[in-house]
Amino acid sequence: MSNNNTLPAPPSLSNETLRERILTGGGTGATRGSLSKVATRYSEFLQSLSSSASNSDSNDDNDNNTTDTIQSAAAALETELSLHDLEIRKLLLSSQASDYNSSQYTQTLHNMQNTLKSTQADIQSLTSTLVTERQIKSNRAEYNALAKLANDQKLNPVRITQNELNQIEEEINIVQKEVTDVQYELCVKEKLMRCFMSSLGDLTSMLKEEGIRKKKSVMEGSSSKSDGDDMKVDQGRSLKRKRDDNDKGGDASDDIGAL
Repeated sequence: MSNNNTLPAPPSLSNETLRERILTGGGTGATRGSLSKVATRYSEFLQSLSSSASNSDSNDDNDNNTTDTIQSAAAALETELSLHDLEIRKLLLSSQASDYNSSQYTQTLHNMQNTLKSTQADIQSLTSTLVTERQIKSNRAEYNALAKLANDQKLNPVRITQNELNQIEEEINIVQKEVTDVQYELCVKEKLMRCFMSSLGDLTSMLKEEGIRKKKSVMEGSSSKSDGDDMKVDQGRSLKRKRDDNDKGGDASDDIGAL
């Protein structure tokens, strides 16, 4: 129990106040078993004793009455003391029970806090498990859908598909090799064409020079010895060019034969 719920303690009484109440009989309205009630009974007992002392010179009947009064006051005081002792014991037991309940409440609160932490940890663990299970369920559904699609389309096994891929790769390699050979052949033909065009140009030049020389020889009638020597030199050059052209044509023929 918290301190906010406890009742304020009653103010303490001095010894003089308690003595005055005992002697004057104050606190007659107190409850049974209380200290005020005990003080009241004790005051009555003292009054009976004082009255017996003042009536000690009277007759025997008054003595008997006084004795009865004293005994009654003493019995009431003893009873009140017993009740007060009982109330004190009740208060002690109540205090012990309150302390025990307080410790039990503290222990219960500690246990509830631990239980709450454990429950929160379980909730987090179950949440992560739920997310994982949902992901697994989604993956299984996707796998089943793909498997059903594969079964419906009756796809070939992986081994057959791999063999087909290998065959396609071999065909691609063959085509690439053929393309390489064709490119090489085109290159050789291009070289031959260049040689042919070069030879054709040389031959055309030779024919033009030959025609010019023939025209000059017809117009002049005869040529000098020096002109004959020049003609021989020109013919030698032409023959040399023809030999070179023939050599180039032979190399190109060899390249074609290699193809």
